[in-house]
Amino acid sequence: MKEGKDIDKLFKDGLGNPDLPFNDLEWDNLEERLHPTPKRRVVPLFWLTAAAGIAAMLLIVFLLVKPSNNKTDVKAVLKTDRENQHNNKQNNSGNLTGLPTKQIDPVVNTDSNSLAVNQQNIETGKSVQKRITDVNVEIGQKAIETAGNNSNLLANVQFKPDLSSKIDPVELKDQKLAAHVAVGKSERIKPPVLKQKSRFVLSILAAPDLTGVQKSGTSNLSGGFGVEATYMITKKLSITTGASYAKKIYDSDFSLYNPNTSYIFKIAPSNIHANCDVIDIPLNVNYKVFGNSRNSISVSTGLSSYLMLKEKYSYSYTGDYKGPQDFEIKGQNQHYLGIANVGVEFQHKINNNLSISAKPFMKIPLTDIGYGNSKLSSTGVAVSVNMNLFKKN
Repeated sequence: MKEGKDIDKLFKDGLGNPDLPFNDLEWDNLEERLHPTPKRRVVPLFWLTAAAGIAAMLLIVFLLVKPSNNKTDVKAVLKTDRENQHNNKQNNSGNLTGLPTKQIDPVVNTDSNSLAVNQQNIETGKSVQKRITDVNVEIGQKAIETAGNNSNLLANVQFKPDLSSKIDPVELKDQKLAAHVAVGKSERIKPPVLKQKSRFVLSILAAPDLTGVQKSGTSNLSGGFGVEATYMITKKLSITTGASYAKKIYDSDFSLYNPNTSYIFKIAPSNIHANCDVIDIPLNVNYKVFGNSRNSISVSTGLSSYLMLKEKYSYSYTGDYKGPQDFEIKGQNQHYLGIANVGVEFQHKINNNLSISAKPFMKIPLTDIGYGNSKLSSTGVAVSVNMNLFKKN
């Protein structure tokens, strides 16, 4: 505590009796920092030079361009107005009564010939000159009065159009101008009639195929040709039907041959060869999966009916045995909607009415076909030429 009291006393004595030297220069510096003297802004020499140049240019322009003389302008306006008044009077009446067609201007000319002519005109037309002078004085007074309001009098006189000889106000007044106002319902505007695509397409086709009995392992070249008609339900959906005459030629093992007959072979044949004439009536639904202005791709599925026109079967035996060789029947077997159709059609458009197409297809039996009750299937490609029918405008 004693040591702390000594420290307090030491600070008290030091602050109570400070021994600090006084320097006037430091106070002056402090006062200058607290209150700095504002510095004068020096204008750059560049701006002074630019201002002097602009002033010199203005002075030169003022000395070169002289103000226009108002008296000269007024005299030009008076002279032009006087000439136009004189010309208008000559055009309306042909000639002034009692006045010469040539205006006499009493201006002194240094040419001797001109002076003689002017002197002669003055002597012979004193009374006329007096009347002209009076008219000119009157026109000049009117021009002076209107000069302040119309500073472009000369331009108005020169470009004033003369409408009296071009437009007859009487004709415009007598014309009957009438406006017809529609009363009632407005007439309905019919939409433009555009050409519509035909909804009916006629196709002539040829369809080679490979025909065989399922599980026989063999197939034979067959084929047909016919006519089909397609009706477009929408742009993508359509239905097809028609009729084609086809040859169904196939070979099969006798075990796959199951005729509805009570006849029993003494020795069973080893092989059966069939040659059938068939009417194929398809009913397919088509859907376009891709199409542009020239090409299209469609998938189709449906059912076909086989009408068996003629069936001829030939039997083959092993060994030297000679049993029944042939058997033929006509128009006894019809299979309605007994074959399933699956196909993909690729169509190319030649013009607006004609196109060609190729259609790979498969015909899968849903029932036994023909006298032998065989599972008869076909795979082939139908090539057709298509024509648009009943095109509407």
